[in-house]
Amino acid sequence: MDAAFPDAAAFWKKVKAFEKLAEHGAKRKKGFVRYAPDVLPSDEKGKPEFPPVWRADARVRQAIAGMSQGFCAYCQSPVSSTHPGAKGEEKPPGQVEHFRPKARFPAQAYAWDNYFLACMGCNGAKHDKWPAGGYVRPDEGDPGSRFVFAENGEIEARDGDEQARCTVEDFDLARHWLTQHRGTAIQSHLDFVRRLMGRPGIQLQDMLITRPVAFSEAINQNVRRVWENGRRKKKQNSSRGRSRRVR
Repeated sequence: MDAAFPDAAAFWKKVKAFEKLAEHGAKRKKGFVRYAPDVLPSDEKGKPEFPPVWRADARVRQAIAGMSQGFCAYCQSPVSSTHPGAKGEEKPPGQVEHFRPKARFPAQAYAWDNYFLACMGCNGAKHDKWPAGGYVRPDEGDPGSRFVFAENGEIEARDGDEQARCTVEDFDLARHWLTQHRGTAIQSHLDFVRRLMGRPGIQLQDMLITRPVAFSEAINQNVRRVWENGRRKKKQNSSRGRSRRVR
């Protein structure tokens, strides 16, 4: 990676100075390219840029795509079917998304734990944004639980979770067609669940998706909600039945 820079030592010196600036100050928001264009190589049009080593070697994108099973790490849509990639494994689909944008955090431009596979919709919407509290990381804890998914595919942050709110807003996770596709996937699985609920021997774990598929986080959240509502209604009906028998 250092070999891709005209002077790697000069690059890292500028990076350290840049990241000492106020994180949300005017200079920092303008980005590292504006701050130190002289330490970056130029692209085909002569504009300074970070050497895109994450694109130069297919193995890098293959590894990043593998971390989220080929799905966008943020909206869980199937990147492989929506990206105009070519040559199969030689050119994996999707885009490498820098969780902390390289324009604002140049020291993270080549850090593995700062890379995620993203679809064009999420990556394009977020761009170089970075709120004061950051975003929900897709690989920490139980990120899906920090959002509420409705049966129709709509999404919102849990009450009081500012990171989740910013994630929904800045990645545009409520965009129209994403919501439509997410809702279709949820409804399709819930139709299956409702047909089986109440049958002898059927348990909640039998209804949940246990491997990564498109929108499985949203689907499973709705399955748990429908299952719990079904159990609650069953108890209420049972209580009413006992009450009538006593009278």
